[in-house]
Amino acid sequence: MAFKNGMSLFWALYAFFFAVPFPMFLYYSICYSGGQRFVSSLSAPYWALVYLVVSVVLWSWLLARYFGQWFIAPAKELRQMNQLLRTGVIRDAEVVASRTAGKAGKNPQQLAVTLRFNNLSGVPIQETFPVVDMRPQLGRFDVGQRLRLRIDETLTKNPAIVIDGSAFQPDTIRRLLVFLGWMGLLGLVVAYYLLSYRYEHQGTGWRFLTFFHPLVVCPLTLLGLRWLMNGGLGRFFLNDKIAVQLKYTGHRATARLLEAKQTGTYINEQPQVRFELEYEDYRGTTHRTSCKKIVSLLGMDITRAETIPIFYLADQPQTVAFATDLDQTE
Repeated sequence: MAFKNGMSLFWALYAFFFAVPFPMFLYYSICYSGGQRFVSSLSAPYWALVYLVVSVVLWSWLLARYFGQWFIAPAKELRQMNQLLRTGVIRDAEVVASRTAGKAGKNPQQLAVTLRFNNLSGVPIQETFPVVDMRPQLGRFDVGQRLRLRIDETLTKNPAIVIDGSAFQPDTIRRLLVFLGWMGLLGLVVAYYLLSYRYEHQGTGWRFLTFFHPLVVCPLTLLGLRWLMNGGLGRFFLNDKIAVQLKYTGHRATARLLEAKQTGTYINEQPQVRFELEYEDYRGTTHRTSCKKIVSLLGMDITRAETIPIFYLADQPQTVAFATDLDQTE
C-alpha cells in the first residue's frame, strides 16, 4: 500500500511538473531570451482580450473543480454514509482477513478488513474496508467474526456499502486545512496575474498574453490531465459505475474463452486484449459477448486459459467483467 501511494505521489508530481513549471520555463526562456520582449511577438488587442477571458474562465473552472473535489465532495460523502446507515439493505458478513493498515501500535488502530457476504442478488463476494478500530480490545474485526453491512439498494451513493454501526464524523481540522490550502492556491493564481501584468505589459496592456502564456497553458494542461485521468482513459478500463453494478447486483459464471486477440492499443507498454467469451446464465441461457482489458505482460497466460470466472448483469447479459477485477482481497 505504501508503495502504491508513493507511486501515485510520484506520477502526480511528474504531471504537475509538465503542467506548471515546464511551460513557464519554456515561455520565459524563449520570449525573454534577450531580457526584453520583441514587439512583433505581442498579440493583437482583440486577441489579447480573448486570451484574457479564456485564461480567467479556465482558472475559474479549475479552481471550482478543485473546491468541489477537496471540500464539497467529502461533505456530501459523509451525509450519504450516515443516510446509508439508516436506509441501506442489511447483509451479514464474515471477516476473512484483517491486517494493520497504519503504523503498528498506533491508537486508534487502522485496519484493512476483508469481508465475505452476499450481494443484492445473493451471490457471495468479498470486499476490503478501511476501518478505524476505536476499541481493539473487543476483537470485533478478528478473522471469523461476523458483522452486518448496509448496502445502497439503488447503488447511487458513494460509497455504496458501509459497516453497520459505524460512526462517521467530519474531520474539522482537515476541512479547515483543505479550505486554507484552496484559498492559498487562489491567492497564488491572483498574484501571478498581478505580477505578470506588472512586469510584462511594458505599456501595451494585456497584449503580452498569447496562447502559449502560462496563464493560458497551465490551467488548460491541468484540466486536460484531470480529464485524461478521470475519463479520457476510461474507455480502456472498467467503468467504476458499471463495476459497482456488476459486483453488487451481478451474478457469477464461468465463461469459455473462445478467442483472445490484441487490439493494437498499449497503455504503459501493456497491451489491450479483446476477449470473446461464451457463458451460461443462471436461467440456462447461453450468451456470447466480448470485453476489452489491459493485460500486464506477466499476466498474458490468461489469454490461453480455457475458462475465465466472470460477473454479468442479468438484465444486460452483454455487460461482463472478470471476477478477478472485481474481487478485492487486500
